[in-house]
Amino acid sequence: MAVPRQVPEPPQADAVLPVTVGTVLWGVALLVLLPLRSRLAESGEDWWVAVAAVGFGLGVLGTWWVRRRRARYLAAGRSASGL
Repeated sequence: MAVPRQVPEPPQADAVLPVTVGTVLWGVALLVLLPLRSRLAESGEDWWVAVAAVGFGLGVLGTWWVRRRRARYLAAGRSASGL
């Protein structure tokens, strides 16, 4: 019979920097791909623009979310990492 193990708490971290950097990178990819859109369409690879746009859009949403989370932690008197 298996002995039940305790489930550890998920790690808490201040994710503002990595999410913001990822969003900026998706934005740069979008800006690079937009002028190449017609070439990409000729080769059937125009979906790359959509992927970069969705990545940037989700990154903006994620940046808003983690900044809001950090502000709530700080308002509650806890560290931004939640520890």
